[in-house]
Amino acid sequence: MAYQIGKAIGAYAAVLAGRVDAILLTGGVVHSLRVVSGVLPMVTWIAPVRLYPGEHELDALAAGAARVLDGLEPALDYPPDGEGAQ
Repeated sequence: MAYQIGKAIGAYAAVLAGRVDAILLTGGVVHSLRVVSGVLPMVTWIAPVRLYPGEHELDALAAGAARVLDGLEPALDYPPDGEGAQ
């Protein structure tokens, strides 16, 4: 499982041309030290990694949206299908 997670994160980083602000690992799987310790060596070179164990993914998304709406951080824009990529 750790290999598949690391591979997916690497693929997404490639699509973003390495412009990754942070990697967030969420959900119940983050409670597994075995999974987390397997994933971290594969991805920490890409960007800082933050762990959010538990079943609060939707809460985290809502909190992020609230920070943007409250003007505490800017909204990021990711063009679809590489539009605007150089």
